[in-house]
Amino acid sequence: MSVLRTEKIVKQYPGCLALNDVTVSFESGKVNALLGKNGSGKTTLVKCFSGAIQPTSGSFYLDDKKLHFNNTAEANAMGFATVYQEMSLIPSLSVAENIFLGRMPKKGKVIDWKKANEQAEALLKKMGVKKISPKEIVSRLSMWQCQVVEITKAMSYNPKVLMLDEPTSSLASNEVESLFNVIRELKKQDIIILYISHKLHEVPQITDTITVLRDGYCVGKVNT
Repeated sequence: MSVLRTEKIVKQYPGCLALNDVTVSFESGKVNALLGKNGSGKTTLVKCFSGAIQPTSGSFYLDDKKLHFNNTAEANAMGFATVYQEMSLIPSLSVAENIFLGRMPKKGKVIDWKKANEQAEALLKKMGVKKISPKEIVSRLSMWQCQVVEITKAMSYNPKVLMLDEPTSSLASNEVESLFNVIRELKKQDIIILYISHKLHEVPQITDTITVLRDGYCVGKVNT
């Protein structure tokens, strides 16, 4: 089991203490909910983990290895992947092209389309998804399928930590369960999953632990 933990994380902005002495841990093989109202510090904590910002003080560790990221590229290289609610897919490109954007497999200087599609299909299958073709143009996909492609793109980096920020915010109720099935498959892969949501009725359905932030403080952590 892998563990992501923080020790007294503080993030100070001019006139605002976004995170105040936050000490918490998240385990692999579980979906760990991170809850709190707007401004509680959830996204700030995720941005610290993703390398988008740096804590003012305090530390965080993955399996007791102390980490510090100067940018998102360093975080990605260490196995931290984030899926934000604003999707980054390019509608005019195929599923495979979006998954491997900027790193398409090549034969010499030419894109190896067969290999790209095979690798994308293998990733989708690993996530328990069989109804999305790697050759399909993203603009033709449903919203939940786009969210799955976004997560698959993150999974293509073989992350140790996957952070999902409001993954169901744009989904219809019938699409949510399809996405939950994908997340349940990911849970089996010994990944540390952080799940941010304001939809409290979803929390008992998909999460194993709940960590609550309020006004920059960690209020507590409980089993769902």
